[in-house]
Amino acid sequence: MSAFVDQELSKEDRQTVAEHLLRCDACRREHDAVRLGAGLAAKLEPAEAPQDVWLAIEAELDGQRTPRLEIFSQPRWFDLRHVGALATAILVVGLLSFLVYHGLFTGAERNVAANQETIISDSGQVPITSTETTQPTNINGTNTNGQAPVNANTVQVETAGKTFWAVETIAGTPQVGDAAGGSKLEVGDYLETDAGSRARIEVAEIGNVEIAPNSRVKLVGTSDTQHRLSLERGGIHAKILAPPRLFIVDTPSAVAVDLGCEYTLEVDKEGNSKLNVTSGFVALERGGRESIVPAGASCLTMKGKGLGTPFSSEATPEMMRAIRSFDFGNGGSRAVNAILAEADLYDIITLWHLLSRVSATDRPAVYDALAKFVPAPQSVTRDGVLSLDKPMLEKWRQSVETAWFE
Repeated sequence: MSAFVDQELSKEDRQTVAEHLLRCDACRREHDAVRLGAGLAAKLEPAEAPQDVWLAIEAELDGQRTPRLEIFSQPRWFDLRHVGALATAILVVGLLSFLVYHGLFTGAERNVAANQETIISDSGQVPITSTETTQPTNINGTNTNGQAPVNANTVQVETAGKTFWAVETIAGTPQVGDAAGGSKLEVGDYLETDAGSRARIEVAEIGNVEIAPNSRVKLVGTSDTQHRLSLERGGIHAKILAPPRLFIVDTPSAVAVDLGCEYTLEVDKEGNSKLNVTSGFVALERGGRESIVPAGASCLTMKGKGLGTPFSSEATPEMMRAIRSFDFGNGGSRAVNAILAEADLYDIITLWHLLSRVSATDRPAVYDALAKFVPAPQSVTRDGVLSLDKPMLEKWRQSVETAWFE
């Protein structure tokens, strides 16, 4: 875990750890503790050692015997004259620890809050709120530990009090802020590409995002605890190697929460989006609902109609039509039956998400279809799943994901 926090692992090992952190409460707690220790250590300032320490070291090197430190060899140090000094020192250390802790965490949170923007939802203006204190575990948004791992080595680059990300021009002349072909994307700035332009932005020290032609993105905020873009139109290709929920992309129809992965995200002129994940996981969130999309799967969202159901990138045209009808066309039971008739082993992600989205009447048939490909774990009962018991759904999801990646 220390090597992960310090970014000393290989890309493959970091990906493995990041995916494991998504599922394991105990390891997330350990990650948070290691990260806190690293952050506190980074705040410590070097101090000159007392002269008697150097004398003791020199004496040891010379083979002489001398007391290690006077304060331990002479009990009189603990007389009443020094009790007050000792108490004061303890008080100062405690106060410094308090200030350092809150400087690391609450200060960063204030920075994110200061950079919050608003997006247009179906019902009007909705504030983009920080989601770094939640951890996705199921499509209903239930969290396992209520804390988000963060990267102790994320560095903010500042100039004139503003934080920015470096921009690399790949083709054409992207518009960055007020400048054509600019190299710095500051918080609040837009990056726009025309039909002949492409660009790449560095997301702090956790990865990069390639901006496709005819795209418009905005840097909403960046801090130790969260990096946030807004994709208004066009497409991006993100490669992020970081703990879950550190990188977030807002779109007009949903929020894409990176869980340590690689993916493409496209937004059309109506504000609808398509997500395709090639590594790790991405959570699409909207209105308290969540779609967890693993590598090898895609998901659609439609402005005004919400989140779609994840589906295999190799899904048949018939399956995709049935899913689209269920998600956005009020297909109801007829669409569910079409999905079940077409489903095979590569559709288990779709079937698991459907469990909590179909009507109570259709749920037994979905349960049977999923159990045919991935038997429910021993502690997961049919009655529990049909009543949408969250722990049981979560445990079955883990089995489904294991089968998905085999």
